[in-house]
Amino acid sequence: MIALRAVELADGDALHAIFTEPGVRQYLFDGQRLTRTETERHVEASIADGAWAILNGSEIIGLTSLRPTGEDRELMIVIGERHWGRSVAFAAAQAAMRHGFEVLKLPRILAAVDLPNERSHRLMHRLGFMPMAEVDGPEHRARTYVAVSAA
Repeated sequence: MIALRAVELADGDALHAIFTEPGVRQYLFDGQRLTRTETERHVEASIADGAWAILNGSEIIGLTSLRPTGEDRELMIVIGERHWGRSVAFAAAQAAMRHGFEVLKLPRILAAVDLPNERSHRLMHRLGFMPMAEVDGPEHRARTYVAVSAA
């Protein structure tokens, strides 16, 4: 069973290990391997954005957030490779979305997925996101999605 808690500076080592996994960085960082300093900047930004570490017991297995993007918030989800295919991303994303809609009272939540990332496209559909548009990205074109509040 997974749990979420606020990201802390002390999570840097665990998140760096996840961020540098080949499958994770393929789309998240367009294949680039982050330095520890770059990860620290991502962790600091995650803290500022109110992101959550995804825990399996006491082990950090990922990160999810609703990072600000203009007037909106964008769902971000990162799961370590060995936890793929276990509905961890779905459960963590649902919790983040529930927080966004029920606590933050967001009218909508956005998401963006690189076109070749089929696994994440399936997740967006399962979460109830609807495709909006396609945009150019640094490495791949991306499909943007929107989920709207039922309230």
